[in-house]
Amino acid sequence: MNFGFTEEQEMIRKSARDFVKGQSSLERIRGLADDERGYSPDLWKQMLDSGWAGTTFPEQYGGLGLGFVDLLCIQEELGKGLIPEPLITSAILAGSAILFACDENLKNEYLPKIIGGELTFTAGAYELAGRFNAAHVETTAKALDGGYVLNGTKSFVEDAGAADKIIVSARTSGGAEDQNGITLFMVDKNAPGLKLTPIKTMDRRRRFMLGLKDVKVAADQVVGRVDHGFEAIDKAIDRAALALCAEMLGGMEAALNMSVAYSKERVQFGKPIGSFQAMKHKAANMFVAMETARSATYYATMAVDENMPDLRAAISCAKALCSDAYMQIGKDAIQIHGGIGFTHECDVQLYYKRAVVANVTYGDPTWHRDRYATEKGF
Repeated sequence: MNFGFTEEQEMIRKSARDFVKGQSSLERIRGLADDERGYSPDLWKQMLDSGWAGTTFPEQYGGLGLGFVDLLCIQEELGKGLIPEPLITSAILAGSAILFACDENLKNEYLPKIIGGELTFTAGAYELAGRFNAAHVETTAKALDGGYVLNGTKSFVEDAGAADKIIVSARTSGGAEDQNGITLFMVDKNAPGLKLTPIKTMDRRRRFMLGLKDVKVAADQVVGRVDHGFEAIDKAIDRAALALCAEMLGGMEAALNMSVAYSKERVQFGKPIGSFQAMKHKAANMFVAMETARSATYYATMAVDENMPDLRAAISCAKALCSDAYMQIGKDAIQIHGGIGFTHECDVQLYYKRAVVANVTYGDPTWHRDRYATEKGF
């Protein structure tokens, strides 16, 4: 059996690699730190025109009908360039929630708009008290005048400031930890009573606290069935986490390559520092951590495409290993660069900052190890 990438997948990877090389530099990433949107609409349009937002969606909704392995090829290359455009948040997270939850009418209405870029989405599924547990929902949705009124707060909602619509989980019945009783709603970003509060993060990507005070939502803006929204948002978060793992692999590889290149150029005691045994060991450990995380991510990606029974465990394994490896590689890369590694002018610090935030996005290593143990029956 051939576990390598197909010729078509290598072409997809090359297309993404050429895009990053030709359209986005790390200076652009630095410049976006103070941009209100946090990404370039022009580059986002180019990504949409390439069809990347529709990679894993069926052709009947305007997608390419490909698998998650194909998306992985794209995400790895985007991760090397620290691309901040909202491919994960709009297409993979919010788009998957619609795909898993909705009837054909809503999927036919909204998925082509997400894939084509007519609308940009994100999702608010977490709350502070629940940390990474999407089933912990205290935000309420009360039926009123044929629709619903939402009250509560969602935490760390990515790219909400630039999104047209936000998929919000709210409780229509049950207790705060119950998986049953959660309903998904499609909320307009400009809805009266909705308040976005920016959160400062180390990687400077845009995240918000989402406050909902008597926000009215029409009945036709319910995403899926009332009281049965948890499974859809949980599966969507898993897909987003796996896409993030692929992005993290790309970031690890870029940071490692920068470190190896610097160790060959930096001379100390009359020799390149890369010739010293301590540096060789550090680089080797970085490589082993990256390849271990890569193996877990590739297996989880295959598990998605083949709908394997250990899918949830595989995704948790990949996310835990990728989070740990990216943090390790980021720290070691800075150490190899020495004092300059901490400075704003050095590119490698950008990858460490991304690693810190990605580490806790869609669940930190501890949370995913706990879930892995539960899935495996330990």
